Amino acid sequence: MKAFLLRSAFLLSFIATSSLAWGQDLARSDDKFRVYIGGFWPTINSKIAINGADFTPRPPISVEDVLRVPDSKGAVWGGIDWKISKRNALEFEYFSLNRSGGISDTFSPPLEVRDGFIESGDINTFYDTSVMRLTYGYSLLSSERMDLQLKAGIHVAKLEAGLQILGEICTPNTVPSAPPGCPTAQTETASEDVTAPLPHFGASYSYAFSEALVMELTAIGFAIEIGSIEGSILELDADIVWKPSEQFGIGAGWRYFNSNVKASSSELNGEFDFEYSGPAVSIHYWF
Repeated sequence: MKAFLLRSAFLLSFIATSSLAWGQDLARSDDKFRVYIGGFWPTINSKIAINGADFTPRPPISVEDVLRVPDSKGAVWGGIDWKISKRNALEFEYFSLNRSGGISDTFSPPLEVRDGFIESGDINTFYDTSVMRLTYGYSLLSSERMDLQLKAGIHVAKLEAGLQILGEICTPNTVPSAPPGCPTAQTETASEDVTAPLPHFGASYSYAFSEALVMELTAIGFAIEIGSIEGSILELDADIVWKPSEQFGIGAGWRYFNSNVKASSSELNGEFDFEYSGPAVSIHYWF
């Protein structure tokens, strides 16, 4: 991922340098703040592993394919930008997506959740995600038509998943303790949540085709391993914003986000994988 970010930053620098050579000057807004809110329709791919202490952990379970949680859902996102000075800017963005689903089936191989194996039964599932991003941007190259920023900040991703199970379940206290032939009419509830503050670094590039039409590209990410905890994020955004007036704009674009957190500790013994991508629309107000 680090190599990808370096290539992205190099590409943005090349585009920016080229545009400086042939771009024409346009009037630059003196507004310091931009507020935006929009709708987002992502396709989602997520996995969870809720591990126990007695059995060897298995690979994460697909939330959409196995547990039948919807893989697409509309959501609202938004944020605010502050242009502190010509070269310094600050941005806050928030996104939230809550999903739930259920399945009644026989599972082959049996599903492992904490210290239990589920051979068959009913599983009701929820998977909630909230992502907050605070980012500082420094304009490395800037003209009245374009802006190339280096970015650094922090993502705070709150991931929470839970399963309510009724069916044939083996545990260390049942006979048998492992499949096949798990006892019937067993009820289990398992949940796990993690709030992962992960730093990020990257770049953004804005280019004004005209006074009314602006392109915005962003690539940020990071990976870290501290003790028993590993985490990574990657975010790619592409938008076109049309400004019918000096203070109002309408945007359309594409969002991609990937977050992975896994650990074997008392706070989190398992793994969260969350990935989404899809189109987004937004409205903007400058003041």
